[in-house]
Amino acid sequence: MDVKKFLPHLIAVAVLLAVAAIFYAPNAFNGKVLPQPDNDKARAMQTEIRHYLEIEGKVPLWTNSGFGGMPSYQILSPMKGNLTRPVYRAMFFFNDYTGVWAQTFAAMLCMYLLLIVLRVDWRVGIFGALAYGITSYNVDLIEAGHSTKMSALVFAPAIFAGAVLAAGRGRWLLGSGVMALFTAMQVLANHIQITYYTLLLVGIYFAAVLVEAIMQKKLGPWLKAAVACGVAVGLGFAANYSILCTTLEYSHETIRGRSELSGRNVTRGGRGDGLDTEYAFGWSYGKMESMTLIAPHAYGGGANERITDTKVFSTVTRGASPADRQQIAQQLAAFYYHGDQPFVGTAIYLGAIVCFLFFLGAFLVPGSTKWWLVAGGFFALTIAWGRNFDLNYFWFKYLPMFNKFRSVSMALGLTQLCVAALAALGLQAFFDAGISKDRKAKALYIALGVTTLLCLVAGFMTGGEGPNDAQIGQNNPQLLTLLNEDRAALAKSDAFRSFGFIALAAALLWLALQGRLKAGLTVGIIAAVALFDNWAICRRTISADNFEEKRSALAPPKPEPVDEQIRQDNSLHYRVLDLSRGSITTNWMPSYFHKSLSGYHAAKLQRFQEVVDTFIGPSPGKSLHLIGLLNGKYVINTEGQVILNPSYYGNAWFVKHIKVVPNGEAEFRSLSTLNPRDTAIVQEAQAGQIKDWQPQFDSTANIRLTGYHPDKMEYTYSAKSDQLAIFSEIYYPADKGWKLYLDGQPAPDIFKADYLARAAKLPAGQNRKLEMRFEPACYYAGENIARIASALALLLCFLGLFFRFRREGVEEAARLTDMERPELERAPKETKAPVPPKGGKRK
Repeated sequence: MDVKKFLPHLIAVAVLLAVAAIFYAPNAFNGKVLPQPDNDKARAMQTEIRHYLEIEGKVPLWTNSGFGGMPSYQILSPMKGNLTRPVYRAMFFFNDYTGVWAQTFAAMLCMYLLLIVLRVDWRVGIFGALAYGITSYNVDLIEAGHSTKMSALVFAPAIFAGAVLAAGRGRWLLGSGVMALFTAMQVLANHIQITYYTLLLVGIYFAAVLVEAIMQKKLGPWLKAAVACGVAVGLGFAANYSILCTTLEYSHETIRGRSELSGRNVTRGGRGDGLDTEYAFGWSYGKMESMTLIAPHAYGGGANERITDTKVFSTVTRGASPADRQQIAQQLAAFYYHGDQPFVGTAIYLGAIVCFLFFLGAFLVPGSTKWWLVAGGFFALTIAWGRNFDLNYFWFKYLPMFNKFRSVSMALGLTQLCVAALAALGLQAFFDAGISKDRKAKALYIALGVTTLLCLVAGFMTGGEGPNDAQIGQNNPQLLTLLNEDRAALAKSDAFRSFGFIALAAALLWLALQGRLKAGLTVGIIAAVALFDNWAICRRTISADNFEEKRSALAPPKPEPVDEQIRQDNSLHYRVLDLSRGSITTNWMPSYFHKSLSGYHAAKLQRFQEVVDTFIGPSPGKSLHLIGLLNGKYVINTEGQVILNPSYYGNAWFVKHIKVVPNGEAEFRSLSTLNPRDTAIVQEAQAGQIKDWQPQFDSTANIRLTGYHPDKMEYTYSAKSDQLAIFSEIYYPADKGWKLYLDGQPAPDIFKADYLARAAKLPAGQNRKLEMRFEPACYYAGENIARIASALALLLCFLGLFFRFRREGVEEAARLTDMERPELERAPKETKAPVPPKGGKRK
């Protein structure tokens, strides 16, 4: 094995590692971390889970930390069946989500792998990897704490590398092995939306290669690669089967599933089994807002930036102290944004030079790879446009799974990938000896013209009103005038800035085309300048000042006096509804201290969301019976006062009457006048066990909770006759996990009553032991399948690498070709006269 062939790649990896570490220096060298708001919310929801993890060494499958109870799968994964997990952790240097430098390095490493598979020079590979790793989009994800999203984007380039190896290079065994391994790890990151978009782009790649195969009449290799990659994707998903099957069955019960209320299934283009379009397209990137990709302040920047060199800032900070000026700068940043989204953390900027080289590649790179990256990048951009692009309503209606996802603007992560990859290929093609100078010059001029035009559009045609302009104009018209002047100035400034970088890159390439600069030096300078460009824009959002000591950044908030007051109650199990620290479906803080009826999660149970939207949210005072139905013992009102719920019924009780109604709509309507203590409302579909039966109420009967665990509730009851028990736990179907055991033996399943709660018909008896256990069969079977599939994925990748190196060794890396200077092509080389020896005479 020729070690020298590895040396350039080792240098490239060292460069990428150094850049990631230096960019996030406090994190890489001092162990400091970024405060990440979304991870703070996740840690709150994980409080109970982590408590039992510390005690038992395993993650419970259910938690009561938020929304009255939900499976823990999407909060802190208990899955261990995927055997690629050690490779996954090694990719991030065994850091947790706080090791943001490692996430960035891993993303660049996977991008470098893709570019080397696409046969670029290692120096061009460094450029493309930096263009994918150091971007404002990634910084925005990392700063906000969207760790699973960032982790999923890390592996996307490597999945494409597997597809290219199989379908583009004819190495179907190695390609399918790489694809299986990295798909298994991307799904393990547990951000299915990014995986979904990744596989859509894989489909576009295979379509592009298919067209080429048909034209060349070589369908056989394409079919072989398609089958191999299909098996690879199947293995990658099966390696995470316990995650996927539980997520799928949970999704049917969430706001992404079909409601029992017919009126709530009517959405524009929707089928009633997913999100409604208004929610799904809530964060829709504007078409003209796309100008930020080349000029970041075309639409004013974002809320996490610090914008101080403006008229508004000068006006409102006149006479303010330095500390106040800093705080005002932070508060003002959000007002500069005037795009289509409710708000953004920062502007999404791909880099002026990267965009310029993307267009160079679009006019210079031959073959299906170019068309895949152009079509894939544009397709992902149109998805990000959301409601601003009518075709998305068609996808929402007919494309499977499309209507399960929200915040479609995250598709920009795949646009970023395609643009960076084609930019690198364009730079490589510019130094390809097989492409004529005339063609290179033409592509250079076209790319320069297109990007110059885009800079002009970004600087002079991106005006518009921001989401807060009406309120600002009403309160202070003069301030709004200054704000609009600032927005125009910011857009022009960044447009000229971007044009400057584009002009510099174009000049360097022109000099190289004239033979005045060596290819390697040109690529090196362009990579350095492009990095400087993106680095400076990223620093608008994040700098060394953003990092904090890990202990303080990750420390949970201190309980307030009302929390301490409630925690004096040592009862086994009760819940708290806090109305003082935010809305019910976004208030995550109480989850740190209590079993909570509020929380923060993108996939809430459908029935809970509906009851909150219709009853509890608008009128909590009139919904105390529903709060009590879900074990809500304490309410913290909007003034921060603790109220003992007068309609608290305890953990379980027996009811006197049963009212059977025809459907979920009737069951839901009955909630406004329901007396849960007295009567249970059951719809016909759930009434199999109690058909034509009414309980003979026993006034001496009692039932009480004797043991609590998130996955197992233990009760003791006594009754002289059969009774209907209502449990103050949110209903989750028996076939998806919650099972009843009476005196250690399986009992008839729980069923739904009062739209929200669990119910069971219990036989007469004294001091009988009842257990309610969460035992999702899908999870246990999924773990076994995951072990087998992940082992096969690892084996397939190993075999692909083994046979590849055994047969072919190390492949010669692609190279750059220097261009001759025109005068050297025309004139012969000058020869010098020989120098006579010392003391001799010239002949």
